[in-house]
Amino acid sequence: MSRFLVTAMLVLALASGARADTITVGVYAPSEPFPSTAARVELAKRLGDHLGTALGGTGVGRVYARAGDFSSAVKKGEVTVAVVDATYLAGAGGGYTVIAAATRAGDATHSWQLVARGADKIGQLKGKRVLVPSVGGREGEFVLNVLFGGEVGKDFFGKIEAAPDTASTLAALGLGKADAAVVPASVELPGGVTTVLALPQLSGPVLVAYGSVTAAQRQALAAAALAFKGDGTIGGFKGADGDAVKSIARRFSVPVKRGPHAVPAVRVVVGDLVEGRTFTIERTPATAFALAPSTR
Repeated sequence: MSRFLVTAMLVLALASGARADTITVGVYAPSEPFPSTAARVELAKRLGDHLGTALGGTGVGRVYARAGDFSSAVKKGEVTVAVVDATYLAGAGGGYTVIAAATRAGDATHSWQLVARGADKIGQLKGKRVLVPSVGGREGEFVLNVLFGGEVGKDFFGKIEAAPDTASTLAALGLGKADAAVVPASVELPGGVTTVLALPQLSGPVLVAYGSVTAAQRQALAAAALAFKGDGTIGGFKGADGDAVKSIARRFSVPVKRGPHAVPAVRVVVGDLVEGRTFTIERTPATAFALAPSTR
């Protein structure tokens, strides 16, 4: 049986077994480089319509600008499905199920970069102010641990502060309101801003479902997401599970490097080496040391 038939049967079963509900599709992805707020709203609207239809009802897309607003909506049960930064989920946790990964230019993971004004080496940024798109209040750990792997000291940068999203991060840097920024790669940089350091790749946003969504609905939503055609920022979705988020979550805390738990004391006493042993020295006759007549 083809995937199309399976998906169609799931949608029909959901539509016939329950009344047509309206689902809310939230979008909280501050790291994604949308060109404007209007572009975010348009994507949320189209995705809401698309996924709502997949469940035999209607869908509403809603964009959240702040982590607190999004978290509050989730706790109140106002969000059914959401496109959320994997970096935010890794730091915030919560009860959700990853059903797909958003892609940009066909890839679900994207590199990050450290960019700055008037600096081309990281050493020149000691004590400077750094901006980063919001990850829900854990921006310092995100930069120092997740991206730098704990190789940069906690007091290296002067301040690490959150900006609402990638676009506002770069705008503030371009206006001289910060010395440096950590942003996704492949974004257009303001004049006078250059890349200082390439940083690791991380998962982009993921499509998640919350507690009220049944297993059958999650399967239908995942199938529908694969058929969604987005824009230049979120082009579509591919199948995924929670491993990408878990791998980021593990990196928020850098393992403490410790030495050996116990170092044996090496103390050798000569008496310990000879105890219980008998040693003899064989005597050599004195005549053995006399020179033979032919050698005189």
